[in-house]
Amino acid sequence: MTRLTGERLDEASYGQDFSARFWSVRDSPIWKLERQQVFHQPESDSWMAFLQGRREEALGLLEARRPALREQFDRLAQAGASVRRVRVVEKPFPTYLLWELHSLRVRAQCGEDIRVISPDPLSAFEREHPVPEIVVLGDEVAYRILYDEEGVIEGAIRFTDPAVIDGCRSEIAALHQPAEVLEDYFVREVSDAEATRAR
Repeated sequence: MTRLTGERLDEASYGQDFSARFWSVRDSPIWKLERQQVFHQPESDSWMAFLQGRREEALGLLEARRPALREQFDRLAQAGASVRRVRVVEKPFPTYLLWELHSLRVRAQCGEDIRVISPDPLSAFEREHPVPEIVVLGDEVAYRILYDEEGVIEGAIRFTDPAVIDGCRSEIAALHQPAEVLEDYFVREVSDAEATRAR
C-alpha cells in the first residue's frame, strides 16, 4: 500500500461522494480492506447497545437490518456488481471487533462476500505502520478512509488515478482469494469465544 497523494475529503463530502459512486458501479466488484481492530460508531444503535452490555438488543437490531441489506445486495447484483471484503482479525477480540463480526455475519448471509485473514499476510506492507482502510469502487475510484484516535470516521483521501485504483484492487483481491470465508471463521472462533466468556 504505497503512500500516494490524493484529494482529502471531510466526512460529509466523503459520504456524499461514496454514495453517488457506489450506486454507479456496473459489472465490477467493490473491494474493501478492513485492518483496524477498534472503531467507534456512535451513529449505530446496535453498536452502542453492545458497548453498553445490551447484547441481545444489539443483535436484534442487526437482525432487523436483513431486509434492507438483501435489497441492497440484490440491487448491486442486478447491476453486475458485488461487495468483496477482507477483514483482518487479531485475537483476543476487542469488544468492537466482536460486535462487528456479528454485523458482518448478517451482511455475508445477505450477499456480501466477506473473508477473514490474520495480520500475517500483510507483514510485507506493515514494516513501519499498519495498512490503511481501503475501499475500491469498480474502475472509478479508491478511498483511504480516515479515522480519529478513537476510531470515529473523519473522511477519506480519494484517488482517481487508474494505476492506483488497479494496484489497490489487485492487492486486496490477492488477499481475498485464499482467505477464510467469514461463516466458517465465525462458527469456529466467535461462537467459541462467546461460549468461553459466558462460563
